[in-house]
Amino acid sequence: MTHEKFFETFRQRAEDGLRLWESPSVAVGVVKDGKVVLCEGYGLRDTAGKLPATGETLYQIGSCSKAFTAALVSILVDQGKLDWDTPIIRYVPNIRFYDDFTTKSVTLRDLLSHRTGMPRHEYAWYGTDFTKEQLVENLRFLEPNQPIRTVFQYNNQCYILAGYIVERVTGKTYEQCLQEYLFDPLGMGRSCAFLDDIEEDADHATPYDRTDTSDALHGMRPIPFYRTPVEDRAKGIGAAMGPAGSIDSCAADMLKWVQFHLNHGAWEGKQLISEDSMQQMHRPNMILNTPLDMPMLETDFWSYGMGWFIESFRGHKLIQHGGNINGFSGFTSFMPDLNLGVVAYTNMNGSYLHYALGREIIDHYLGIEDGNWVQRYHDFVAGRSANAAKQILAMTGEQVPGTSPSHPMADYTGTFCREGYTPAVVTAENGALYLDFINVKVKMRHFHYDTFVLDDILGELPAGVPVHFHTAEVGGRIDALAMPLVPEPGGKLIRFEKQRSDEGC
Repeated sequence: MTHEKFFETFRQRAEDGLRLWESPSVAVGVVKDGKVVLCEGYGLRDTAGKLPATGETLYQIGSCSKAFTAALVSILVDQGKLDWDTPIIRYVPNIRFYDDFTTKSVTLRDLLSHRTGMPRHEYAWYGTDFTKEQLVENLRFLEPNQPIRTVFQYNNQCYILAGYIVERVTGKTYEQCLQEYLFDPLGMGRSCAFLDDIEEDADHATPYDRTDTSDALHGMRPIPFYRTPVEDRAKGIGAAMGPAGSIDSCAADMLKWVQFHLNHGAWEGKQLISEDSMQQMHRPNMILNTPLDMPMLETDFWSYGMGWFIESFRGHKLIQHGGNINGFSGFTSFMPDLNLGVVAYTNMNGSYLHYALGREIIDHYLGIEDGNWVQRYHDFVAGRSANAAKQILAMTGEQVPGTSPSHPMADYTGTFCREGYTPAVVTAENGALYLDFINVKVKMRHFHYDTFVLDDILGELPAGVPVHFHTAEVGGRIDALAMPLVPEPGGKLIRFEKQRSDEGC
C-alpha cells in the first residue's frame, strides 16, 4: 500500500477507533527520514464546545516526560557536573534511602532505569500535598521489596529525585532547565510544564475519564487536571512530581523531540547532547521479564534504558515510552533503523487507542497490513477488566460469612499515621465508616471480621480494596490499619498507626 493510500485509510481508522473506544480525541504525528509526513488531530479536544483536535493541540504527556528528565541529566553529564555511575550521595548528601547500602550505592543510572529495589509506593506521592523536597526526604521511609539492581520496578519517586538533583546541581528549577536546555533549543514553543500554561492556552485538550470508572471502555465525562496545592507558577514552583510526568505538549512539538533522538542528540547543526550520552539512554540497563504493555507475539527482549523502554518489535529496535495522568494518555516512539518517529496522545484516562494507532503506523512502514491493533488493544482491555474481580479477591481472600467487627464503630475512627505517607483519617457518619486519604473521602463497608473494603475508587485504587484494622496485643484496642498500596510481588501491606487524641502525625 502506498503511503498516500495508507494515510487516507488511517484517518478513517482513527475516527473509527475513537468511536470504538468512546474517546474524545487523539493527535498523531509521524516523522520519516527527517520529514514530517503526518501531524493531525482527530475527534474533539473538548466535547462540550465541539472543538476539534489538531496537531498543535496541547495534551499532558504523563510519563513520556521521564525521557526529558533523563536528557537533562545527560546534558549535565556532558558538562562534567554529574556522572551516571557515581553514588548520588555525592550530589545530595542529605538524601537517604530505607537501607544504608542503597543510600551509599545508588546512582543516577539506578534511578533512571528503575532498579533501586524500591517498588512504586505510588500513594506516597499521588494525591498528597508534599513538596518535591518532602518527597525526596520521605524516600528514607519507603521500604524496598527487592535488592538494588536485581529487578526492574517502575518507580516515579526516583525520577522525582533525579529532577531534584538537576535542580541542586544547576541552581535552577526543573521547569527552567526544561525551557533553557531543551524546549528553546529544539523550538518546542508549544511545550510547557505548568498547569496554568496548558489551561490558559486556547488550543488545549480537556481531560476525560469514564462515567463509571469500573468500566474501562464505555462512557466519558470531563474531569479536572491533576493539580497539587504546592504548584505556583507565579513563584516558579512546579508540580512536585514534575520530573516524573508534568510536561504538556503537542504532536508537532513531540515530533521535534523524537527527531532529535533520531539525530543522535544533534539539532540544526548543534550537538545538544553527546552521541555517547544519547546511546546511554537508548541502551538496555534492565531486562523486563514481561512487558508493561499488552502481551504480544510481535515483541521480544523487553528492557529499559534511561527514560525509554527498548524492545524488539518484529525484529526491529523500538524505543518508546507511554504516559498516563488524570484524563490523558500518550505514546512517544522511534525506530532508529527505519529513521521513523511516531507519536500519539489522547485525552481519555487509561485509553490504549494511542498505542494501537502508533503500532498501526509502524506496521505500515514495515510493510505489514494485518496487525488489527485497534481491535486487539480493545479486546485486551476488555479481558483485563473482566479479571478485576480476581485481583480484588487476591487482596481480600475469600469472604467469611456471618462475622462482625470486634469493636464498636467508634473504636475504628481516628487518625492513622505512617512516615512517608499522608495521614489516613477514619470517621463514622450515618452508621458507616469513611476513609479520608490522599485528599479523597471514600465510604467503607464491612467485609468480614475487622476488614472493611472501599465502596468506591480511591485515586487509582479500585472499589473493593481492603482496609484491615489491627488490634493491639495488649489491651485489644484498635491500634492500626493496613492497606495493599504496593502491588508488586514482595510488597508488604502499608501499616498506619493509630494516634491517640492528644497526638499528631
